[in-house]
Amino acid sequence: MRRRSGKGNRVGLALCGLVPLAAGGLALARALGAFGGDAARRPVIDAGTRNFAATAPWFWPVIAAVGFVLALIGLAWLLALLRVDRLRRLRLESGTSGVTEVDAHPASEALAAQVGAYPEVRRAHAVLRGSSDDPRLDLGVSAVEPADLGALVTRLHDEAVPDLRSTLGLRRLPATVRLDLASGHRPRPGRGVSP
Repeated sequence: MRRRSGKGNRVGLALCGLVPLAAGGLALARALGAFGGDAARRPVIDAGTRNFAATAPWFWPVIAAVGFVLALIGLAWLLALLRVDRLRRLRLESGTSGVTEVDAHPASEALAAQVGAYPEVRRAHAVLRGSSDDPRLDLGVSAVEPADLGALVTRLHDEAVPDLRSTLGLRRLPATVRLDLASGHRPRPGRGVSP
């Protein structure tokens, strides 16, 4: 579901950017004489539209307002896509004496380092997402061919994710694991974990 909406957002934003870019490019090309000298000398807007705009003083302000609203919608759309649901602080324990919170980034880095040290893994990247009350793990693993992916998934399920869950004192930690096969050899020590 998330992949489909991401693709739709990328296509929609690309179209919203390409249509005005194409229109502006065509107008510039016309003004520079790419479509002939007569086309470069003629106004872009026909006489009927110019006459209507001259008799209706509201015409250009309405066009500007519509353009401004469309720009705001596009900007809001882009900002919504840039919003990251990366978990910054993780609530570990709450009680009558207060709440214990930790920075979620070091826990993610520790898991990525643990998984990145597996012999069949080239690099690993882990991020805790969601809310502090309901965190979830997003784990990306790049394995070196010919890795036994079944054994790797089993090790992640039985070792890595439970280690993080118990370290953080969580009863449950839903995890999404993205596996990628890469050809070649493991990098030298110290270069296997992506930040």
